[in-house]
Amino acid sequence: MRMKRWGLLACTLLVTALLTNACSSGGNNAKKPEGESGNGNQTVDTSPLGKYDPPIEVTAVRPISEGMEYKSGESLDNNAWSRAYEADLGIKIKYLWTTPDAQYAQKINIAIASDDMPNIAEVNAAQLKRLIEDDQLQDLTSVYEQYASPLTKKILSEDGGNAIKSSTFDGKMYAIPKMGSGIGQSQVLWIRTDWLKKLNLEEPKTMQDVLAIAEAFAKKDPDGNGAADTYGLGVNKDLWGFYAGLEGFFNGFHAYPNIWVKDASGKLVYGSVQPEMKQALQKLQEMYATGVLNKEFGTRDASKVNEDANAGKVGMFFGFFWNSGWLQDGKTNNPDMEWKAIEIPSIDGEAAKSQVPFAISTYYTVKKGSAHPEAAVKMLNLALEKIYGETAEPEIYNVDKDGMSAFSYTLLYGEAPRKNLDAMLHIKSALEANDPSSLNLEEKGYYDNIMNYRGGDRAFWSAEKMYGPEGSLSVLDAFMQKGLTMDNQFFGAPTQTMVDREGTLQKQQVQTFTSIIMGGSIDQFDAFVSTWNKQGGEQMTKEVNDWSQN
Repeated sequence: MRMKRWGLLACTLLVTALLTNACSSGGNNAKKPEGESGNGNQTVDTSPLGKYDPPIEVTAVRPISEGMEYKSGESLDNNAWSRAYEADLGIKIKYLWTTPDAQYAQKINIAIASDDMPNIAEVNAAQLKRLIEDDQLQDLTSVYEQYASPLTKKILSEDGGNAIKSSTFDGKMYAIPKMGSGIGQSQVLWIRTDWLKKLNLEEPKTMQDVLAIAEAFAKKDPDGNGAADTYGLGVNKDLWGFYAGLEGFFNGFHAYPNIWVKDASGKLVYGSVQPEMKQALQKLQEMYATGVLNKEFGTRDASKVNEDANAGKVGMFFGFFWNSGWLQDGKTNNPDMEWKAIEIPSIDGEAAKSQVPFAISTYYTVKKGSAHPEAAVKMLNLALEKIYGETAEPEIYNVDKDGMSAFSYTLLYGEAPRKNLDAMLHIKSALEANDPSSLNLEEKGYYDNIMNYRGGDRAFWSAEKMYGPEGSLSVLDAFMQKGLTMDNQFFGAPTQTMVDREGTLQKQQVQTFTSIIMGGSIDQFDAFVSTWNKQGGEQMTKEVNDWSQN
């Protein structure tokens, strides 16, 4: 829960005699493609969770999320999931390399350029398009249809089919999207309510309240230590993201950075270059100048901001619903520390909408020529079944009894878009009725954690702050119920100009906005908009609108 979940894996169909033999009970004497092995006389059970006998080996690479932990004596190659893949499916994974998140995209780019991809890999949208153009991927259409379990197909279609469409080119499915929740990536405002109480302040109802409270948190010594060592609003150096990002702040000014929205005429426009951004940047500049923001925010990533929050140095930040998991250490060490998630306040009389990104940012691919592309689908089926299915064992394969995030060990993973929202609603009803009998195993685990917290064990505080009646998920549910969401209107494959220019333009955007916040001329925003249009933005806008019309 507290870290990224590793997603859905791609599969493919090798429509050759090799696969025909592999799927029969007879021997397979054909030469196996490089990097994937079996022991001859291979049999393939064609059911969604069928086991290979003898086992097969598939090669893979993967990013390693920050903070990934293992039980004593375990590792990425020896854990509940590696054992389940081999015991249940007869699949052994050989990792050619792993790397931290921050370096993963670069290493994948090198692998693509050298035509050195493993059997299974996670890629972003631009990399997916490049792999297809280079003819390095299998057509996955038939394999997915044949081997995906009903549960897998259900989860991957719950967004109305947009996820599958985004991985389909010229009618062929070349990857399986890493399914997730768009609303689950919308931001809420996290605020220190014990500081509000100490300073006799009410919860903010407007963005003006947020600005005033942020100044009070920075100037009025809310921690009572007599030192000027607190900040009103936490901001990470990248400006965006799951923890201490600024999307929610801009949303309060009706600005929607990094997504495509409709203007008054119905045309798709890029939110980052719209006029509403300018007012929000001006306010951030004022907050920086008066010490409400950390003067060193430009060097502090999400983890560093979290360290500050847990140390009692930050009073507010915008982030995801599960950020209370990252705040748990602070609560454990300081019982008086109290955080609450609230809706995004507005700068004017119009209610603020929380932006909802397209849920799919990465895809799982299978290298062209892989002997057993269906193995990827089987691993995906197993992950979804053991975590969410009728025979699920979440206490082993999701978050185990020791609090380890076992789901992070999966090579492929995904979740239904409304899974956590629905879980919160179910738990809320169970708490009201004092009867958890209708909950599934995962929901029952959250319910038990809440009851443990209410019984006095503050180690389970974060569960209450997420799944409780006034938790962060209830805020997301309120966004949905009130229609206070702004969805990204573009979910197609990246256009050619996006592939060529978007990365550079995003870097320029962060550099410009950071410069403005740290005291540079606000006119830099207008110059950035002009540059953005000239260096590809205008062409991207045309391409996106062509996609929309078609």
